[in-house]
Amino acid sequence: MKMAVTLFSLSGFTMLLLACAQVSAVASEIGNAEPEKQPDDTKLVFSSLELDQTNRGSININGYERHFSVTFPTAYDKNKAYPVVLFFHGCMCRPDFTKESILSFLDWAPRLESYKDDFITIKMSAFSEKKPEVPQEVDKGGARGMWFWHKGFEAARDDYAFVDTLLTELQSSPDINIDPQNIFGVGHSSGAIFLLSYVLGGPVDLTDVSINDTYTFKAISVTGGSTFRQGIVDFKENTPDTLPSVLHIQGERDGGLWFNGQETGKSGTNFLEFASVENGSTIIDGLRDTIHGRTYSAWDENTPSNPSTLGKWAEHLDLEYSGYEEYSQYYLYNFAPVTTSEKVLVGMRIKDCGHSLTADQIQSDFFRIFSEQNGDLSEYDSAISRDTAMTLCRQQ
Repeated sequence: MKMAVTLFSLSGFTMLLLACAQVSAVASEIGNAEPEKQPDDTKLVFSSLELDQTNRGSININGYERHFSVTFPTAYDKNKAYPVVLFFHGCMCRPDFTKESILSFLDWAPRLESYKDDFITIKMSAFSEKKPEVPQEVDKGGARGMWFWHKGFEAARDDYAFVDTLLTELQSSPDINIDPQNIFGVGHSSGAIFLLSYVLGGPVDLTDVSINDTYTFKAISVTGGSTFRQGIVDFKENTPDTLPSVLHIQGERDGGLWFNGQETGKSGTNFLEFASVENGSTIIDGLRDTIHGRTYSAWDENTPSNPSTLGKWAEHLDLEYSGYEEYSQYYLYNFAPVTTSEKVLVGMRIKDCGHSLTADQIQSDFFRIFSEQNGDLSEYDSAISRDTAMTLCRQQ
């Protein structure tokens, strides 16, 4: 079964399709009434939408096209609301990357396997013509498509508006029926940092975007870069009151991260040995001083009171550290409600993994405890304890 849908925008009396397709007969679909004029800058544009493929789309943000893709569940029923998961890719760092090589992420099928039966998946691209074409250093904004944001999270970048506007338009779409109560996010590396910043309200000086005004992420999972940065990716004055539950996954040999302050972990691993020296490894006030600013340790199971990303999450989600469990391939860090909190926080440190991870099944199962089980962790606890058959580390 296929569903073919053409979306268009209207400007004056001229109908413009931005997908190299022209449609001349729409009267039968919209009746004989004069079509209502619509602004051009916030409409989803597809050439078609089909159930059995990944469909690229675009949306105009402040005069520039931003790109995403939509994949429907295998037995999609447009009369039923589905949970939706947004994917934010990592850094497209190589200077030889072209527009199409960056946008090819939108067609990447392997990430969809564990979501294909019951989630609408939306893959987001960092690419924008507005971003500099000539490769630049990080403190100058990064190369085109390299980052979703730049060092100071300046409001001039449109990535926050991209997410906010896309979700708003998806909720009003007659053809993509998402459940606004079950919106989830996955971010890796630079995409993880952006997703964290987004759910925490974006940069303090962000303008013209009301973050999380009509929806909120129910839960997020971040990998390969999901550490807070003091005063930047952090809890701030503009952080929304409603925060997501969090699954925080890291490889313990990831060169961009660290876990235990200056201490050696219980498994005998010195995590600073894997920290990128050129990125900075000096410790100041319990924080690692890097080129991106002072960063929190991901977690310290030896001294839980030390500054850490999971510690900050726990404090603001009204949770407290309740110990960790060791499995054959990873450690799990657990947090229990202090009072009546319904939030979930799980930390996972994968043994012998570096920056590249494959945790899709773990992440999709985490989201299902909200979309199917009302936050009941018992089934998820059972699933994550069966880790012997999983392949979690990608080839470095």
